Amino acid sequence: MAQQVCPRWVDAGHEVVVYATSDHPEKVQSFEGVEIRHIFNPENTFGLAGQFIYDLLCLRDAQQEDFDVILQLGYTTSALWSFLWPKHKTITNMDGLEHQRAKYQGPLAAFLRWSERRAAKRSQLLVADNPEIATFLNKYEVPKVTIAYGTEVVAECEELDAVLENWSKEEGIELQHGEFHVHIGRVQKDNHVREILEAARLSGQTLIAIGDYTTSYGRLLKETYQSETNIHFVGTLYDKSVLNALRTRCMFYLHGHSAGGTNPALLEAMGCGAFVLAHGNRFNASVLGGLGGLWTSSEELAAMLRSRPDAEVVTEQRRLARERMSAHFNWPSIADQYLEIFQPFGRK
Repeated sequence: MAQQVCPRWVDAGHEVVVYATSDHPEKVQSFEGVEIRHIFNPENTFGLAGQFIYDLLCLRDAQQEDFDVILQLGYTTSALWSFLWPKHKTITNMDGLEHQRAKYQGPLAAFLRWSERRAAKRSQLLVADNPEIATFLNKYEVPKVTIAYGTEVVAECEELDAVLENWSKEEGIELQHGEFHVHIGRVQKDNHVREILEAARLSGQTLIAIGDYTTSYGRLLKETYQSETNIHFVGTLYDKSVLNALRTRCMFYLHGHSAGGTNPALLEAMGCGAFVLAHGNRFNASVLGGLGGLWTSSEELAAMLRSRPDAEVVTEQRRLARERMSAHFNWPSIADQYLEIFQPFGRK
């Protein structure tokens, strides 16, 4: 998001500073007019505690500047220092409902609920990236606004066929246009990865599973399903051209996220015109806007995977998905919406 919106704010005549960790692989000091300020990252020394220290160091640096606005994208670790936030100039994008994620239990979930309350109390304005998140935040008597996350629209092109062919040969997988399904996401319980893998097993349909299966939960799932010859675990994948080729050439894109707001992976898939089958929660339904399909169980998803919509239906779905992303989730519009909410904070 920072890469997309900050240069546009610079073009509009503003000075913009983005904080980054000292060990970030990109050592640039500026990007398209945006100042990149690298702050010492103690996470390698202190582990998780290092994230809290890093946020404190960023905040202390910001306190020494005469910034008009401090925009926080998330609050999970920075809320510990919320008593230092300059409330009159702090805007917080509340991201997803972190405390509802299955991986966070007991005291950690309680801490995340406390962090959410502190962020709401110490911010002048809250930003929700999904209407359902905005509804949830109505319990706080703080001004709030809904501004979506954005994505790019990927047009159809023949080059993607060659990309897919070359990649599938390297992986030793035989893929035909429209005869396979794709799942991309973090391998954790609230992303319903197990349900997606089980649906692939039940249906016998070809699934390309992209994600980090080296975690304890990931290894458990891989050990359970790796004997299924129709499921291909290809690990993490960051090559944008390959990802776009998979998303544009698959029959169905499977999305299991359930605890967040507007998920970037879902937007990217729709920007590629993918026919999405998403977990049936209010966040995903809001983004789909009536497109694709919603499921709540492995059995329900397996039945969907066996189905084959008419070619005309698939073509129309792909067109409408791209149009929806262009109309409601485009970065130029999102950058402008942020500038609009920044205006009352500007110098008088």
